Amino acid sequence: MNRIPVITLEKPQIYSPCNGCGMCCIVQVCDLGVALGDSVNCKALIANPDNTYTCGLVADPYSILDEGSLKSWKMIDSFKPGETPGEDALKGMYAEMLGAGRGCDSDDWF
Repeated sequence: MNRIPVITLEKPQIYSPCNGCGMCCIVQVCDLGVALGDSVNCKALIANPDNTYTCGLVADPYSILDEGSLKSWKMIDSFKPGETPGEDALKGMYAEMLGAGRGCDSDDWF
């Protein structure tokens, strides 16, 4: 996981489809990111090889969250070997909380 706050893509206009530029997370860490322990550099922000950014809470929460908070989610996974219903539910919960898939929600003032 790389966390390099370098903007390589232009931020889309507000409400336009997200292009993964990462401006929203770099400029202001959301409440979920702050809860991870840093209000300046989001620990969940993942820099992808294609120069886009992804929220690790949505893409790979098991690599971001501590083991203690994952215990019940992993227990759900254990009921269906080879499947990840707990992790999938956790990803969906974070996606819903962040509004993932609804387009850019960052003001155009950057």
